[in-house]
Amino acid sequence: MMRYCHTWVEIMSMRYIFSVILALSCTVSGMCELPSVAAGTLERHKLYSESLRRDVTVDVWMPDSYETAGTGLPVLYMHDGQNVFDPAVTWNHQAWEVDNVTDSLVRAGVITAPLVVAIHSVDSTRISDLAPTAVREYAGVYADSLGRFSDMELRGREYAEFVTGTLKPFIDSTYNVLTDRDNTAVMGSSMGGLISLYMICEYPEVFGGAACLSTHWPGDATVGSHFPEAMLAYMDARLPDAAAHRLYFDYGTGAYDINYAPWQPKADAVAMRHGYVPGVNFCSFVDYGATHNEDAWSRRVYIPLKFLFHKN
Repeated sequence: MMRYCHTWVEIMSMRYIFSVILALSCTVSGMCELPSVAAGTLERHKLYSESLRRDVTVDVWMPDSYETAGTGLPVLYMHDGQNVFDPAVTWNHQAWEVDNVTDSLVRAGVITAPLVVAIHSVDSTRISDLAPTAVREYAGVYADSLGRFSDMELRGREYAEFVTGTLKPFIDSTYNVLTDRDNTAVMGSSMGGLISLYMICEYPEVFGGAACLSTHWPGDATVGSHFPEAMLAYMDARLPDAAAHRLYFDYGTGAYDINYAPWQPKADAVAMRHGYVPGVNFCSFVDYGATHNEDAWSRRVYIPLKFLFHKN
């Protein structure tokens, strides 16, 4: 029988090989070329993170309306920022193309244009950086049964500290943006979905909305891993006040995404038990047939963008 998709481990291995090649080419040429955008303007920054102990590359996208924004724009922080805009420069030649999708929604009068802050990940540390640190505290008797996360250094706390303590103050002081919670959101896919949920739970005073696409509930494929149960227990204990926050989830039913089907309804039930109401401040979407890649997320990213930034 022919295999039609790769496992999650194989995907991560391919990403790592590509990232090494890209890093070597960037070292030779200086700084990697900026992604091309279909609309708006892109700027690149490098910020040092004390918590992560490394430089972090950040691409900031300003919509065409930026110069006439008046009191400022809302802000969307996105993970795996190297995959957010231009498929020509990504490891798999796919991208979210958020610039194009956002611009189309703005021109249609559907959303208020956000400033998009795309935080690059480093493949050699990505899983660790985006893993919610506090999940171990909610594993109970299964603390040693979280699959590979049992022994891995979980640096989600340090990553979130960088975003809230270093990056956001830089963005707030450099760009014409609205700095309050109601105008600040976070979005990511897979591990980026987990860390987005973690960040709105840990920093409810900073983030008013979180969009978690193809949230990586299983943690890994280790038989007997209780990571999903621990993550749901964390969510149940730490979800922020539904009256002041918005929460979006989704997953596909093709390829690797089908592994999320047993867990996403349980997460939805937790959210609704905490007062999140579908169609009001909560959305959970099933994208039938969609797989686990940037092409799939690009095709449906308009949904969380409308959910987070819709015009009243």
